[in-house]
Amino acid sequence: MRKYFLSLTILLLLNFCTNTEVGDIIKLPEPKKEGGMPLYEALNKRKSLRDFNDSIEVPQEILSQALWSCYGFNDDQHRTVPSAKSWYPFLVYVFLKDGVYKYNPLAHELIKLFDGDHRAVSGTQTSIVTKAAINFVFIGNLRKESRIKNDSDKRLALKLDIGNITQVLSLFAAANDMKGVVRGNVHTDQLLDFLHLSPNDYAFTLAFSLGY
Repeated sequence: MRKYFLSLTILLLLNFCTNTEVGDIIKLPEPKKEGGMPLYEALNKRKSLRDFNDSIEVPQEILSQALWSCYGFNDDQHRTVPSAKSWYPFLVYVFLKDGVYKYNPLAHELIKLFDGDHRAVSGTQTSIVTKAAINFVFIGNLRKESRIKNDSDKRLALKLDIGNITQVLSLFAAANDMKGVVRGNVHTDQLLDFLHLSPNDYAFTLAFSLGY
């Protein structure tokens, strides 16, 4: 009986987005800001693991914590990761089995953009992206106002910033006994077209797959 209730609880957690429609806003659970695995232990456990079990989804609380950890606000003014010249240019997209979402860090919420399983769009390594429960995609907004004016300097700043973000996600995976891997192989034109973004204004940087 106990096993039945545990399975039911997990099922309810996994289907948190199932009944949503395009345009719906999903308020994420408040992230935990204390506790967790000690940093040195997480560093010692960190590995790039890509053999995901596609039958195990990720609970809403874990998705919320991962998004906050890699690009959220830790108070009214500061973020969990640094950014060159405090630019914070990234749009964070979340590819799940039931749809594609965009993260709003200020309100800590998701907006649903597309129905259906589009995880294959998030990378060319099909055996990885179609089995990972979550694929995070980071797109730099080159037209976002910044003290960095030169286009080439902005693209360099994107590379610096994404290193901070993906390292956080790598440590997050280790600290939560999950599997995670940074990915760069994407059909960029296809991805930006799918997201209705102009390559003149937006740049794909990296993606991250997370799961069990």
